[in-house]
Amino acid sequence: MSGALAERAFAEKLERAGFTDVWVGGHQPFGIADASLMPLFTPEVIEVMRRTIPAERHDRVATAVIVKAKKP
Repeated sequence: MSGALAERAFAEKLERAGFTDVWVGGHQPFGIADASLMPLFTPEVIEVMRRTIPAERHDRVATAVIVKAKKP
């Protein structure tokens, strides 16, 4: 529920910025291995994630979301 509320708040901000036809969806699990491919996550951060997040959750530490909108 909280994720849905955050998504709605994000969509409302896009609409206030002038975007129309805002769509939020395409939810995909995001794991540590995925994070390690992005420059935002340094090797040190990845190592901390591996040490502190339980192994059974390594394949789903976050959710990637696709957002589509039009700017007239």
